[in-house]
Amino acid sequence: MDKLFGGHYPLLKQALYACALRQEAIAHNIANVNTPGYRRVDVSFEEFLRAAQQTPLRTTDQRHFVLPPAPLANPQVTPDENAPMRPDGNTVDIDDEMAQLAENQIRFQALSQLITGRYQSLRTVITGGGR
Repeated sequence: MDKLFGGHYPLLKQALYACALRQEAIAHNIANVNTPGYRRVDVSFEEFLRAAQQTPLRTTDQRHFVLPPAPLANPQVTPDENAPMRPDGNTVDIDDEMAQLAENQIRFQALSQLITGRYQSLRTVITGGGR
């Protein structure tokens, strides 16, 4: 499957998973906006993408060792230690959560459209474009 999509399929699949995980984290934060002492959680999506997009080393001589590409890191839910705390000890800002929810939905739609487009291209190739 990876070679059919030019090697980007695992990255797209993992990015889609990271978006789904962030959606759960944001929903959990919104559900606990009035819970005293609750500390918001987040998924470090941008760091995940930055690490996944690193260009692999190229060999310019036969004597160079070929290194395999770095494995994709699994996105994880982590507590946000930098969020400002309210007097009740809660660190959720509902306006910030709603903005992140909208951003995450746009990112998820863009990724799913990329995957859908690749499948449609594959279908066109298999069926001969409807000829």
